[in-house]
Amino acid sequence: MLPVQDPSMYGVKYMKNHLYVIDPSQAIVLAHRLRWKIMKLLIQDEPIYAKQLAKELNISESKIHYHLTQLRKAGLIELKGLRSIKQGRAKLLRPVATDFLLTLLNNGSKVEESVFEKLFLPRFCTPREFDARIVVGSSVPHGKYDAISRDGHLVGELCWYLGTKLANTYHHPNSNLVVTDLNYLSGKPAKPSNLILIGGHITNELTAKFNKTLKQKFNVYFTENRLVSGKEDFSEPNQALIAIFRNPIHTEKWVLILAGVRSLGTKATIYSIINDHTEILSNENEFVVILKGDLNEENQISGVTGLLTKSLK
Repeated sequence: MLPVQDPSMYGVKYMKNHLYVIDPSQAIVLAHRLRWKIMKLLIQDEPIYAKQLAKELNISESKIHYHLTQLRKAGLIELKGLRSIKQGRAKLLRPVATDFLLTLLNNGSKVEESVFEKLFLPRFCTPREFDARIVVGSSVPHGKYDAISRDGHLVGELCWYLGTKLANTYHHPNSNLVVTDLNYLSGKPAKPSNLILIGGHITNELTAKFNKTLKQKFNVYFTENRLVSGKEDFSEPNQALIAIFRNPIHTEKWVLILAGVRSLGTKATIYSIINDHTEILSNENEFVVILKGDLNEENQISGVTGLLTKSLK
C-alpha cells in the first residue's frame, strides 16, 4: 500500500473524532458505495484486515487493496497495528474518525471547534460511549449551609445539548446518567466514572469536596458566597467558573465543574456551553475559566464574558 498523504492537501481538517471534508475532490473518495461499506466494517470494535474485508464483502482481495489504498491516500483510514496470519503479517486498519462532515467553507477558512468537541469529546467520549455522570445538588436542605439546590432545570438544558451531540453515535453505559449529590455520596461505591458537577460548593456537596483540588491546582476556590483567585474576589451572583481537571483519586477520569457564585452564575456556565462560546475555553487539558453572565434588561443571561483563565500544561 502507498503511504498516507498529508490530509491537509485535500482540505481535510481533523477535529478529535470528527473529520471535516472541505475539498470536493477529497469528498469523491468517500462518495463510493463499496468504500462506504468498507469504512462501516472498519469502524467496528476490533480492527480488521484486507482478507477479512474481502471475505465479508464477497469480492477479490486485490479489489479491496485498491480501495484501501485510495482511502489511505486521502487520509481517511490509518494503520493501527499488525497481526500474524498464515500468509505473514496483516495490516490492521481503522478510520481516522467516527464522523465525516462536509462543509462549504473555503479551503483556507478556519473550522472552529465547538464546545462539545473542545470540552466533552476528548475526555468523556470513547468511539461509542459517553462516559460520565452528571451530579447536581439535592433539592432538599443539606450540607454545611443546609442549602437547597435550584439547579435541576439546568441539568435538563445540559442533557438536551448533549443529546443533540450524542444521538446515533454514542450510548451511555449507565442508566443513572443524572444523580443528586446526596444520592451519589450515600450510594454504594460504583465503578469510577467521569463526573460533571453542576452547582457551587454551597448547593452541591461534591463540588465542595473538589474545592480543595481547585485551590491546589489553580489557586482558585469557593469560599462563602464568592470565588477567590489569588488576591481577586468574584462575588457577583452572575459570576462563575468552568473547571476541567483529572480526578485526584481516579487519575484516569475527569471532573468538570459548572458552578456559579449563585444559581444565576451556574446558569451562565450552561448558557456558554449551549451557545458554543468556545472563545472563553482554554486549549490545555486542565484549566479553569472564571466568567460572568451578561445580563439583559430583564436580568436574564444574554451572553458571557471571560474574566480569567488558568491552565496546566
